[in-house]
Amino acid sequence: MFNFRKTSVNKKGKIYDRPMISIVAFFISIVILTPILWVFSLSLKSGRETLNSKLLPKSPQPENYVEAWIQYDLGQFFFNSILVTGLSVLVTVFVAMSAAYAFTKIPFKGSEFLFSLLVIAIIIPPSALVVPLLIEMKFFGMYNTRAGLVVLYIAFGLPIAILVFRGFFAGIPDEIIEAARLDGCTEYQVLWKILAPVSKGAIATVTILLFLANWNEFILALVLLRDAENFTLPIGINAQLGQYTSDYHLIAAASIIAAVPVFIVYLGLQSQFERGVAEGALKA
Repeated sequence: MFNFRKTSVNKKGKIYDRPMISIVAFFISIVILTPILWVFSLSLKSGRETLNSKLLPKSPQPENYVEAWIQYDLGQFFFNSILVTGLSVLVTVFVAMSAAYAFTKIPFKGSEFLFSLLVIAIIIPPSALVVPLLIEMKFFGMYNTRAGLVVLYIAFGLPIAILVFRGFFAGIPDEIIEAARLDGCTEYQVLWKILAPVSKGAIATVTILLFLANWNEFILALVLLRDAENFTLPIGINAQLGQYTSDYHLIAAASIIAAVPVFIVYLGLQSQFERGVAEGALKA
């Protein structure tokens, strides 16, 4: 029998129930993993089994992944997603670190007001600005282009990225910055040679958040992209849905393929991401 009243004490002296936390975490994991397992099972079924309520396929068909890749031209969609997401994340991280450094270590008149505007921008969803953004992109000749999508992803990613970097830079002692300046370092050198190497956790956190958001973004890409050659993966896969019938097993396989880069990026930055989250928690 489990002792559900068993307690432990954390570093701050607070008492919490370990078994209850484990049980809650277990059920949350089940809720999250069930749809993923269902899609994975569907991706291995034949066309006749797609409407079958059974979870496991009778005879798994891994060739569905190859068929989906070829039939749906996922290579082109993959290239577009990697180009748009990679470029937008790279530019956003670079600009956000520079802006956060200015907000934190180079005080200027109106900086707090400007930062407040950026924080307010976080609560505005992209779907609320679709019509004005569409008009603006057409005016600048960036409608139906991957470059226009990159610009919008950068614009919507900057507020949250600046907020994360500003919180991290605020915990770095000003004495380190002043010592570097006395040694003759420019502001650019202070940021990229002193602060950047110790900000790997924050960089990983921002990179994962932006990559996940931009890779899976749907509304802006749906409205601003018209030609199939410019489609990103979410739009390209959605275009395969028919009015009356669809190859759901192939669409499921394509969805699993589209999710692979997200897992790769997270696994590659996992240690730094956890370090960044831990550092943020300690500062809080």
